Amino acid sequence: MTLKKYFPIIISSPSGAGKSSVCDAVLRKCKDVEYSVSYTTRPIRGSEVDGVDYHFVSEDEFKNMIEQDEFLEWAEYLGYYYGTSRKTIQENLLKNKFVILDIETKGALKFMRNMPEALSIFLFPPSMKELERRLRSRKTDAHEVIETRLSNARHEIADSWHYDRFFINDDIEKVSDKIIEIIYKKSEGKDIYG
Repeated sequence: MTLKKYFPIIISSPSGAGKSSVCDAVLRKCKDVEYSVSYTTRPIRGSEVDGVDYHFVSEDEFKNMIEQDEFLEWAEYLGYYYGTSRKTIQENLLKNKFVILDIETKGALKFMRNMPEALSIFLFPPSMKELERRLRSRKTDAHEVIETRLSNARHEIADSWHYDRFFINDDIEKVSDKIIEIIYKKSEGKDIYG
């Protein structure tokens, strides 16, 4: 019997391409996957809960955590800081859990350098037109913010070649099933590129 190897799973996509929904589907289907709750300096939105959706901290607290080297990765995005706790990742891996992270590309690239054993997956929207439709239908951002998100999406897509695998996110259930299949292949030392 092959022993399972546990590792972090990075899921990235442009804002609005469905990375949170895919992460939720993977978590729902896999009991040995834990979600890494990121730290952020942005304000709480709507029904978000501190410690569940994000750890919401002040900019001073976040910068202190950077100085204490508490993050495996951190990045500034749309004027706010986001980061992944080194301690949280290490504790979950020691408990024989996979850890799934929903992070943007700048942070993901730093994370990959710090933990090259991570599985990295990039999700493309079905089209830029569909991405714009999704962003506008959320009704959470001003017109200028949506335009910035669309501009950022082009840069993020350009970074997708750094990832192990990528999928067009046109069906959350199918994409999450494919990701689960790849997780278990990698954990058993099998080829994930075939």
